[in-house]
Amino acid sequence: MKDLWRKTWELFRAHLILWLPCICAGFLTLGLARLEKAGIRRVARWFMTQHSVLAGDVPASDLSQAQNHTLMVTIPLGLCKQFLEVSLFVVALVMTAKLAGMILEEQTPDLNVALRGIAAGWREILLFSLKYMVVLGAAGAIMILPASSALISYRLMEITASKAFVYPVALALTGGGAWLLMPTAIRFLRSPDTAPVSAEVRNRGTIFYVLTSAVALALENIIGRAEATMVFEKRWELAAVSAVNSIVVNTPEVLLFIALALLAFGGTRDPSTRENQDAPTLPSEQAVE
Repeated sequence: MKDLWRKTWELFRAHLILWLPCICAGFLTLGLARLEKAGIRRVARWFMTQHSVLAGDVPASDLSQAQNHTLMVTIPLGLCKQFLEVSLFVVALVMTAKLAGMILEEQTPDLNVALRGIAAGWREILLFSLKYMVVLGAAGAIMILPASSALISYRLMEITASKAFVYPVALALTGGGAWLLMPTAIRFLRSPDTAPVSAEVRNRGTIFYVLTSAVALALENIIGRAEATMVFEKRWELAAVSAVNSIVVNTPEVLLFIALALLAFGGTRDPSTRENQDAPTLPSEQAVE
């Protein structure tokens, strides 16, 4: 595990191009969030306004019905947005892995080559994104059930809604989901004819996922509190701060993607245990033992 951290940090520090896919995904998710808010406002305004030829636009007579109609549209809209966000980060993972593979082969990382590889495997990317979203949805449902149950007391409900309870449970559930998906993720990054994923690789990937998720949660909490104290007079100021914060929050994801690429390509083993270590080996030909 120590060797994984060391090699990941070396690539993270020495090759800024490995930051690019995840940072771009973060920027695109910011744009999706803005589009979603604008769409929800338009939908709400449409359902809460009656259109009359004689009277023009007047407030709807039944606001509860208008709110229900708005929810019926915004819920699937939110699901589509979440799926797009997951897909963007899966694309970022694949791009990071391809770029890291070129670096491990001692080649110059080429974004065009990585993009062509992604275009060729778009079906696998969408399928893995769907699997990841289903696992996240199941973890979220497990978390919501205790807090929404009518059988627990008000005191227990307060405890289950507190950050001291939510954060550790969320990390435990996401860790369980990562453990389930890790073999699929590693095989997804490897070529199809490589060896099966070992238990050691699975456990290392899961531990790295949990640790980087914990750091990301802490950064998101700190940045959220800092943003709450700021007042922005112009929109570009808010956009600039949001962009910088997105880079900071997504930095642990960059480390995670590099680590998963190393685990997939077998680039974390001690050199003394490798055979023919002086000869360069293609990542698709390496196997994690």
